[in-house]
Amino acid sequence: MRKAFWMMMVGLLIAGVGAACGEIPRKRSSVLPGDDFPTYPEPILIKVAQAGYKFLSYPVGARPAALAGAFSTVTGDASSVFWNPAGLAFMKAKSGEAFGGHTEWIADIRYDYGGFACNVNGANAFGFGLMTVDNGTIQGAKINTTNPDGYELTNTFKLKEYMASFAYARKITDRFSIGGAFKVAHQDLGQGNILDPFNKPQVVANASDSWAVDLGTYFNTGFRTVSIGVNVNNFSKTTNYQGETFELPRRAAMAFGVDLLTLAGRPKEAHRAMFLMDVEKPLDFTERVLVAGEYLYQSPRAPFGLALRAGYRFNHDTESYSVGSGLKFKTSGGRGVSVDYAYKRFDKNYFESVQMISGAVLF
Repeated sequence: MRKAFWMMMVGLLIAGVGAACGEIPRKRSSVLPGDDFPTYPEPILIKVAQAGYKFLSYPVGARPAALAGAFSTVTGDASSVFWNPAGLAFMKAKSGEAFGGHTEWIADIRYDYGGFACNVNGANAFGFGLMTVDNGTIQGAKINTTNPDGYELTNTFKLKEYMASFAYARKITDRFSIGGAFKVAHQDLGQGNILDPFNKPQVVANASDSWAVDLGTYFNTGFRTVSIGVNVNNFSKTTNYQGETFELPRRAAMAFGVDLLTLAGRPKEAHRAMFLMDVEKPLDFTERVLVAGEYLYQSPRAPFGLALRAGYRFNHDTESYSVGSGLKFKTSGGRGVSVDYAYKRFDKNYFESVQMISGAVLF
């Protein structure tokens, strides 16, 4: 009975991925801006600028960022709270990890994140994550038809964006796990000065709350460390803003991972060379392929470990490659610290490239 239940859950997840990958008809507003605005047959498909709460798609953790986001088959890392929660189930039994970081993102955006995860008994793991965003100070403006420019400046204001995630993962067998996370998010875009239908100025509040869920699975096939993963991030209801509806930045992914050293025979215990690939379908863009490699070195009896990483995002409009590294110190009792670094390359015609640093405490 229990096996049938978990198989049903996996089936529902795969069906959800299929639904998330499908095209969603978007109807044009009944009020068009101008009599000469071109008309199109209904429904139409719009592939860009249709997701809100975009900060939910910012990369969390320097390690996943260095791997270009190909993180769906990585296990034992607490930052999986924000990626594929099923990976939490393979943390060491009765161990935990707290992590955090600060990122100077593109367009003068800054964000902070942190969280923790623990495996309580070898089969069940819990995690929590928090993220806050600082978009800087923005100059306000309102319509003024008496002004030659058609507008006038108002007070400056700051946006408020934050999110909290609560995750749970369960190891079904020694090679298979399933996990989920529930997110609550808040966005306050400040007050807006608009004209009502009677062309009179009106001040409106632009704050809203929303929720979303992440679902994921991880499966080690047992053949040469080949693993596969399936996950959906930010699956949510539609949210209304100024008469327009949108969804959160939903992402569906199918992933593949393997230790390349095992393909040539039994590797040395101190070395691992991982190849990772995520094929993702974001809500607001066409399909992408994310590929990455990670070399890990740590002798079983040595406290220090080293990691070198690189990744590439195919079919991305502004990002391309990423590189990074990591250092870990871990005692025989499982306690220690780790520090990770990432460099993300952006098209210089649009944004400056980004450097990220994050850290974790193992307990």
